[in-house]
Parts: sequence; structure tokens; C-alpha cells
Amino acid sequence: MISVFSNLSNKQKQYSLLALALLFFILGIYQVTASTNETPIPVFSNGFIISIAFWAFSRRYSDKFIQQHSLVNAITRVNNELVIKQAPIKKISEVDIARISQITIADNYLSCILDGNGQGFDFQILGSVSEINTHLVSILTTNERQAIVISIV
Repeated sequence: MISVFSNLSNKQKQYSLLALALLFFILGIYQVTASTNETPIPVFSNGFIISIAFWAFSRRYSDKFIQQHSLVNAITRVNNELVIKQAPIKKISEVDIARISQITIADNYLSCILDGNGQGFDFQILGSVSEINTHLVSILTTNERQAIVISIV
């Protein structure tokens, strides 16, 4: 089931989640109209609550959300600083490129180790390994890429 969902386009994912939201909204209306006043509806089985969750999840696949959280906006370079914006949590970090000794890249993840001491920063960024790697290569100079160990997980 999950592999079927991952093969869909972002629009298809968004519309599928909105369809589930509508289905559970209708279920919520049914629960309210069919229940007697004596029987309380449990909160987590309430169709309205579940429909709100599916609606909120569908937002992640909207064009506006994808544009706001694109790699071009999330990872930028300002002079000798790598500026990383984690929009969902509104965190902006500036990392001095000369201090970066290692970068680890995974799906939706970027880690920068500073000064070779094992301490650094972890970032949750939307993008695949190849997209993040390609974008970082375009930002860093050849000398900087040679000085930094880039690991792909």
C-alpha cells in the first residue's frame, strides 16, 4: 500500500488525501446524526478529527508548500556562510563553510560536522539524496568540495 502511494505524483497524493478527508468528514456527519445523546463519540474515532488530519497532511503535497520548501530556498550561500532554512519549524542556521569538515546526506536530511570534532548540525530538509547532493555541489566551490568529506547514506 505504501509503495503504491509513493509512486503517485504530488498532485495525486494531495487529491488522495483530500478524498480521504472528505470521506471521514462524511463519516463525522453520520456519527453526529446517528448517535444518541446518551452515547459519546470517542475523540480519536471521530470522523471530523481524522478528516482534519488528512486535510493537514494533504497540504504537504500542494504546489505552494513544495515551492516554499524547495532546496533552492532551503539551502543558500551568503558570502562564506551556508544558510539553511528549516521552514516547518522556522529555524535558520548559518554555518561557516570553512569550518565544515564533513557533510552527510540522506533523504530529507543533511548533517554538517564542524572542525572535525564530531559536533555539528542536523537539518530536516525536503528532498531526495540526489537533489540535495546536486544542490550542494552547485553551491560549494571545487576547493571547498575537496576539503569536505561528503557522505551519502
